[in-house]
Amino acid sequence: MRNSNGVGPLRQRQLRAIAENLCMLADLHCENHNYVAAEALYVRALSVAQQSHTPNDDGSALLARIRAKQQQALELDAVG
Repeated sequence: MRNSNGVGPLRQRQLRAIAENLCMLADLHCENHNYVAAEALYVRALSVAQQSHTPNDDGSALLARIRAKQQQALELDAVG
């Protein structure tokens, strides 16, 4: 059965896992002060997370977390 965005439940879990992994990799780049790479990874994580998001799941928390971390990386890059 497919969700409202046309993604099946297995594919939705896969996309969410990919987004989480990209976000963790971006976090590592931030810790190493490589904000350009982190920003690119956050953008991709956000894109993948949006593909897996449906109105009736908790994907909005993932999207909000990625956006917050992305903003933090941008601010750190501007400072440093």
